[in-house]
Amino acid sequence: MDMDGTITNFNLDYIGARRRALEELDKLKLRTPDMTEKVSLYVTLKKLRDSLDHETFMMLRSKFYQLLQEMEVRAAQQVTLYPGVLDTLRKLRSMSLKIGMVTNNGRKGTEITFRRYGLEAFFDAVVTRDDCEEMKPDPAPVLQALREMQASRQDAILIGDGIMDITAAKAAGLPSVAVPTGPFGHERLIESEPDYVIASINDLPALVESLRKSHSP
Repeated sequence: MDMDGTITNFNLDYIGARRRALEELDKLKLRTPDMTEKVSLYVTLKKLRDSLDHETFMMLRSKFYQLLQEMEVRAAQQVTLYPGVLDTLRKLRSMSLKIGMVTNNGRKGTEITFRRYGLEAFFDAVVTRDDCEEMKPDPAPVLQALREMQASRQDAILIGDGIMDITAAKAAGLPSVAVPTGPFGHERLIESEPDYVIASINDLPALVESLRKSHSP
C-alpha cells in the first residue's frame, strides 16, 4: 500500500524539492539538459548513479534525501487522512490480511504521520526510501515489504495513486490497484494499465473480498 495520495492528503511541494535539488547540481556543474523540474528525483538519481563515481553519487543522494526530509517533516505535521481510512484499515485487519506500507517518503516524516494517527498497529511492514537502496517505480521496496511480511507475490496486490506504484507492482510481479485520489488524473492512471481501478482506498475491502471469491475453489 502506498501512503501519500492513497491514505493521506499529503501536501508536499514536489516541484520545489526538485528545484532545490537542481540548484545543487547547478552549483557542481552536474546538471544536464534532461534534468528538469518535470523529472522525478528518482529518475535524476538514476542518471547520476550511472555517470558519477560512487562517493560523489552517495554525497549527492544524501543531500537530496536531507532536503526531502526537511520538507516531509514540515508537511507531516499538517497531513490529514482521507475520510474513512481508519475504518477501512480496521476492515482489512478484520479480514486477517497482512498489510504493508511502501512509500518513497523518508522514515522520519512517515513516523510522524503514523504517530499522529495511530497507524502503527495496522501495518506488518513499513518500507521507506531510508530502508531500501531503491525507490518505486523500482520493484525492490515492494519485494522487501513482501519478504518482511513473509508473503508471496501470488497472494498480494499493491494499491497506490501514482504511475510509479503501478510500474513497481508490474515489475515485482503482482497485480496493481489504482486510486485516482492523488495528483495523477484518472486518464493517466488508466494509460499505465493497472489491473484494477477503484474510486478510493475505502473500496479496497470489497475488491479483496471479490478477489477471494473468484480464486476460491
